[in-house]
Formats: sequence, C-alpha cells, structure tokens
Amino acid sequence: MKLLIDIGNTSAKLAVASDEQILHFERLSESWSDAFQRLTTFYASIDAVRIATVAGEDAALREALDTLGLPVLWLTSDVPCPIKPVPNVPKGLGVDRWAADIGAMSEDAEHTLLIVDAGTCITYDVISSSGEILGGAISPGVQLRLNAMHEHTALLPQIQAEREAIVLGYDTRTAMLSAAVNGARFEIEGYVRHLLKDHPDLHVFITGGNKIDLADDITCQVTYDPYLVFKGLKCL
Repeated sequence: MKLLIDIGNTSAKLAVASDEQILHFERLSESWSDAFQRLTTFYASIDAVRIATVAGEDAALREALDTLGLPVLWLTSDVPCPIKPVPNVPKGLGVDRWAADIGAMSEDAEHTLLIVDAGTCITYDVISSSGEILGGAISPGVQLRLNAMHEHTALLPQIQAEREAIVLGYDTRTAMLSAAVNGARFEIEGYVRHLLKDHPDLHVFITGGNKIDLADDITCQVTYDPYLVFKGLKCL
C-alpha cells in the first residue's frame, strides 16, 4: 500500500492506494506530520511514499518524511514509465503532467491519448499508441484568466471562477466568466477536434481541479478522472 502526495501550485493533496485502486483522498488541512501519523495509523499497511511536486523544496515535508521512515520516490521526468516504453520524455516535463500521463497510459495503453489537466494552468499532452510523446501545450487556467483581467486593467473586478457560465454575458461579471469558463472549454474542444483529424482513435482524459464538460458533438472517448495523477503515482 502506498501513500501518494501531489503538491500543485495552489494546494497539496494526499491519497492512499492499494495495487488495485485509490482507497482514500484528501486535501492537506493540517501539518504534514499530523497527516502522516493519522493516515499510517488508519492504513497500517502503507509501506512506501510516492511524491509529485511542482512547488519546490518543503522543509516541513522532508522532516515529516524522515520521521516516517518509509521508502520515498520523488517523481521526475527521468523516472521511466512502468506501463510501456516512452522514449522521448522531455527534460523538465512537469512532474504533475508526467504522473497524469502515466495514469492515463495505465488506464488505456492502446490508443492515442490527449491528457488535459485543467488546474491552475491547463496542460495538454498527446501520446501516441506506440508510446511516443507527440507534444503538448500550456495555457492559463480559468482562475488565472480571471485574475489576469483584474490585475492588468483599471476597472475589471476580481471574481472567482464558477463551474459553469452563460455563453453571452449580460454585465461585466458574467462577460468575464463567459470568456474564462467557456473560453477554456472551447480551447479544449478545439484541440480535440484538431487532433481527431489525424488520430481518429483519440481517447481524451481530463483531470485537475476544474471539471470541464465538452460539447455533445465531441464523439471520441472522453474520460473524466480526478485521480489521474494519483493513478500514475500508484504505478511507480
């Protein structure tokens, strides 16, 4: 059984997994040492830790890990995919992206994959059925789009992202939400439609903190999986 840690730009998340499934998920709401003590007491079979972090060094985390005394793997782009050979992983590929990529391949190793992580930023990775990374993209996430409009203008307000937005706003707030929320969705749909021209076997995985529903006319296989990063870490 493994303790899995995903530290993103805005929050830290923990999960516990057996070889078969994710058993527990939570956002960090206490100290690392308190969280570790609670989880390892309840899940006494935890015998390893897997970590993906984009937030750099964390002295409190390292101290808690030392106290825990379990084998720890810090994911980097140099860690090979355990599902199948991926020969061209870019140096410096974000570990959250790499974990999600591995998670997607663990769910479907036979098709061309588009992995979309809709969090603070929206990231795109495309992996061929043979395991070649074909490329990717990064754009601002929904809240970043809203923040940028507020921070770089004189009058646009600071507003928080919402799950859905009308397409045509009727005031400043709803117009901003339309562009941020629907703009992100239209962007993802545009990538899907473009990729389908060359990859009719495309399987789209969407993960991250912002669940985005695609239009009904996107007919390729689409899987929403909030635990995709953890599924990748579980395989290591």
